[in-house]
Amino acid sequence: MTFRDDFAQMLKNRRATRRYKDSELDPTEVREFLELIQQAPTAFNLQDYSIVVVQDAEVRERVYEAANKQPQVASAPLLLAFVAEPDGWERTLPKVAEQNLSTGFWDDNDAKTRSERIASFQEIRRTAGLTREFALRNAMIAATYGIVTAEAFGWASSPMTGFDDAKVKDILGVPEECTVALLLAVGESDESPKAPGRLPLNARVFVDQWA
Repeated sequence: MTFRDDFAQMLKNRRATRRYKDSELDPTEVREFLELIQQAPTAFNLQDYSIVVVQDAEVRERVYEAANKQPQVASAPLLLAFVAEPDGWERTLPKVAEQNLSTGFWDDNDAKTRSERIASFQEIRRTAGLTREFALRNAMIAATYGIVTAEAFGWASSPMTGFDDAKVKDILGVPEECTVALLLAVGESDESPKAPGRLPLNARVFVDQWA
């Protein structure tokens, strides 16, 4: 079996899981898991999303209520909230520029000209009312990394969009202008969900023109 074969099988076997074993995940592995999620690409490497790890039992209970009492929110050993930050780039751009300088990815001239160019482009997006949309895209890419990486760790996951965004933001102290893109429950599976299958390729993939 090649890596491609193993990876393809892992993707095909992945299932949204709602029942988890009552066992904690190793903190060192959780940290590594989060670090790997951070490898997800973002536009200009701005990383304009954040992840809230929901640990406190009382906070978890409140999120559970705001997420329509989905059982995995309460039972999974790890619960993550992926937050899209429309104006997050303003905080991360200087840090990204500094990091790019320190690694030699940018030189002094790049740091100035590219930072100005990126900031200008982001202002155009903001004027057009598109920063939330682009931040959501970046947050969802990161969440997808989380879903796939969980499988590589031998864990299961359940991505959720069924929750009250305003309530979850209030519970987690997320600023009003941000959006909780996704909740992700992660842990060792305590069930074997059946495969629902997927539509045939020609039903969802088109060439040159949408049909």
